[in-house]
Amino acid sequence: MKKDTLYYGTLITFIAFFLMIVFFIYDAWKSSRLASKARSMKGEPIQEGQSRKRDFSRFKTIKDEDGGEMVLIPEGPFQMGSLPSAGDLDEMPQHAVYLPAFYIDLKEATQAQFSQFSAATRYPMPVVPVFQEELSLITKPDLPVVGVSWDAAREYCQWAGKRLPTEAEWEKAAGGEQGYRWPWGNDFLAKAANLRGEEDGYKFLAPPGQFESGRSPYGLYDMAGNAAEWVADWYDPDYYKNAPFKIPKGPETGKFRIYRGGSWNESSVNARAAKRFAAARHQTSAVIGFRCAKDDSTEPETKSD
Repeated sequence: MKKDTLYYGTLITFIAFFLMIVFFIYDAWKSSRLASKARSMKGEPIQEGQSRKRDFSRFKTIKDEDGGEMVLIPEGPFQMGSLPSAGDLDEMPQHAVYLPAFYIDLKEATQAQFSQFSAATRYPMPVVPVFQEELSLITKPDLPVVGVSWDAAREYCQWAGKRLPTEAEWEKAAGGEQGYRWPWGNDFLAKAANLRGEEDGYKFLAPPGQFESGRSPYGLYDMAGNAAEWVADWYDPDYYKNAPFKIPKGPETGKFRIYRGGSWNESSVNARAAKRFAAARHQTSAVIGFRCAKDDSTEPETKSD
């Protein structure tokens, strides 16, 4: 009996070990295929006339607890970062990244939405520290909320049952699988985003959703310009050199947090989808706001503290 028990125990252990090896081999093969697919993607420019006719109805959307609309970004790989001739050193090397499906807000969080959060929780409203004009010009209810710290943005998202997007999630949502330079394509369109100057129709902030031709490949508004947006990650200029292929979440610690997307006071170069900005988590300004994300209910969590 003891011999039989030892025999079957050894056999079961061997089978379990064999299955584990098979699983790891399959997982490595699958990751390799996804990485190869991502590396083969080449971003093609989208011309202005085409961008106005794009159909985003194929992307699933939901209404969320704070009254906003969220878009489901599909699972899969994409190209993150910039090539040496097209970006800054901290955007290199360009590399393939795989993300599970996730939701992200269609538009930037507004003053009105943050006011609801403040009233419900008694969290203080943001205060813009430096602005040369009348503050009422950038604090109207229908405008993106700015003057928010990283912590305030995180608190709002948690209150709304959401979270800040990771840096990788934000960039995929902005540039798509191909890694476009700007949300609409690889050619800059002068009136596709609210950037520095008044040529686009706005001197300061614009109500979210005004630039139809500037929507991202998934239909998101204002991923370039208007309000820059906090993301979850700590900043490390060398992180891309050793970033994981699957679900990167940034360094575990750091001195600065990251914000993305440029703003109403930035140039076109600084509104590229791959452009990275760093700031202290308590820093506030007239140009930084946020949008929230959340996990697809069928996917594992990717929350970051």
